[in-house]
Amino acid sequence: MQPFEKIADEVRDEFQIPPYFEDTALMNYIKEGATWLEGLNPAYDPEGDSRCRGLLKNYVYYAYHHKTNEFFDNYSGVVLQWQLESEVPG
Repeated sequence: MQPFEKIADEVRDEFQIPPYFEDTALMNYIKEGATWLEGLNPAYDPEGDSRCRGLLKNYVYYAYHHKTNEFFDNYSGVVLQWQLESEVPG
């Protein structure tokens, strides 16, 4: 099973996404969220970083409800903390 498929299964289960909602649409939301998050933090790693994985899953939930702008408003503090924790000391 591919990493995105695992995330899709988790999102379906945790956020009670109905089985009739297309897998392809859910995968598109995951890819979209992954692209956004990777652009915000080069240390993006949903497999090894639970905060990153949580952000991605929550992005997908907001995307499912067509509210991605609200995701960035509501999670801006968490995203900033995630970014700062990933900074390499200089």
